[in-house]
Amino acid sequence: MSIQKFIRASMQDENREDPPQSPPGEAFTDFDTEHHSMVCAGCSCLCDDISYYIKDGRVVRTLNLCEVGWKRLCTLSEEDRLPPPCPSLLSETLNRAARLLRSHRPVLVLGADGLGEAAIRASYELAGELQGPWLPWAFMGLRRFYERAKRFGWATALLDEVRDHAESVIFWRADPLETHHRHLSRYSFFARGRFTERGNLDRNLAAVASEKTVIEPLCQQFFQLPAGRDVALIEAMTHFHQGKGFDHRDFPGFVRAMQGSTYVALFVDPEKVGDETLDALFEWSTKLNNEGRKRMVILPLWAAGPNIEGFCRVSLEKNATPWGRTFAEDSTRGQPAESSWENLAETVKSILVISPGIDPLHRNRLPECLRDKPRVVIDPFKQTAHQDDDVVIPTALPGVESDGLFFRSDGLPFAVRGIEAITQQGYPTVDDVLANIMTEGH
Repeated sequence: MSIQKFIRASMQDENREDPPQSPPGEAFTDFDTEHHSMVCAGCSCLCDDISYYIKDGRVVRTLNLCEVGWKRLCTLSEEDRLPPPCPSLLSETLNRAARLLRSHRPVLVLGADGLGEAAIRASYELAGELQGPWLPWAFMGLRRFYERAKRFGWATALLDEVRDHAESVIFWRADPLETHHRHLSRYSFFARGRFTERGNLDRNLAAVASEKTVIEPLCQQFFQLPAGRDVALIEAMTHFHQGKGFDHRDFPGFVRAMQGSTYVALFVDPEKVGDETLDALFEWSTKLNNEGRKRMVILPLWAAGPNIEGFCRVSLEKNATPWGRTFAEDSTRGQPAESSWENLAETVKSILVISPGIDPLHRNRLPECLRDKPRVVIDPFKQTAHQDDDVVIPTALPGVESDGLFFRSDGLPFAVRGIEAITQQGYPTVDDVLANIMTEGH
């Protein structure tokens, strides 16, 4: 099977409806407007080579949009999406939301990692007003990753550097073909860079997972291991020159690939590994980099909002930590964020859920322990999932119906522009909704 055919098959959703095609005989260029070099904010890859073709106010064709971005775009046109509210109805809805949240403080403000920078800042100010935690969806993994980056030192890099230089790429309990579909083709494996002219032919791909994954057929080495064996594998790789081995058929090939590589890129999902594994991975990276013969970079591959890095930057600026913070009535600035969903359930009385991510990646992730709390939901997607929520506010989708500043997973900023033919639908922006909730109810 060719690489191209494998990618198409691996990302094909049997429930997907293909984008509308031009009628027979109609020229491919017969569209009202075309928009090229657009940025897709479907995940933290922020692909900047997307083309949209508009006819009669609808996107009828796209180029370079993966399954994640396509689903995100299609959901906006589904019939069960709430219509844009008229000004009077929007004002009443905002007032109801403000009254509910102010009467049920402290409030958990959750999910700003999918917003543009201006809306992230607005959500921070609102959390302070409502005296509750301000957290991203992946707050536990985020905190654990950055605590170790501070303790061990963090060898990071731009994705473009990985594309140009990496000779071995390792995905540790992360599968980009499930969460970041174009990661392999743009940055980490198939990509052609200055020093990788033949793409995947001159780099090694390895993965560690608990079960079979989509990426497995592409890997030269695939370790299907229980989580408890991660540290043993890392220790064996760190000290293989001392004769330490690991009982797996792919281990010798893994050792040879590491010996022949001067640049190694490691992508890890911090929410899927334990503390000991994270410690061991950072120690391994530190050892290789200190020896001076190899460079090993570690980059998180979050199953989180597309602007998780933007959230981290605002959090660092406001709170000196990248993983959010807790506001409380009698606290001073800088209290640490809660450490678990259960702790949050004990400390908050209501939730403001911001869900501009992929369905069901974010909207259905709210843990059971928090589902009985009063909820205000800000969501640009279809609304049938919100029948049990107290207040639902439909908004414009960042990056499609509104503009925003987003940061790629490696920290590179992108100005994400809305599609001109779609931005005038009458939906309020998330920035405006958050600002108005803060001023309403006083």
